[in-house]
Amino acid sequence: METCYEPPASYNPDTQGREGWDHSTAYLKRIIGDVWAADLTVVEREFTLVGVNPALDAFTDVAASLHQGALASAREAGKALAVA
Repeated sequence: METCYEPPASYNPDTQGREGWDHSTAYLKRIIGDVWAADLTVVEREFTLVGVNPALDAFTDVAASLHQGALASAREAGKALAVA
């Protein structure tokens, strides 16, 4: 089973009080990984609303770089899953 989920904003500790606001990822890890016992690799990426929310337009280059990094991580996870 392959699952992809992108939280909509930045929840890292450096973002003005948003750390801990992401309630979906922990739930999905619990259900998919623990309840369904699926082999789960989570690739998280920030700034997914850049290009949608005009207030985030200053982060376009950072978001593009993070997106490419997340795609590379997802490809590696897929390759590892394919040989398992």
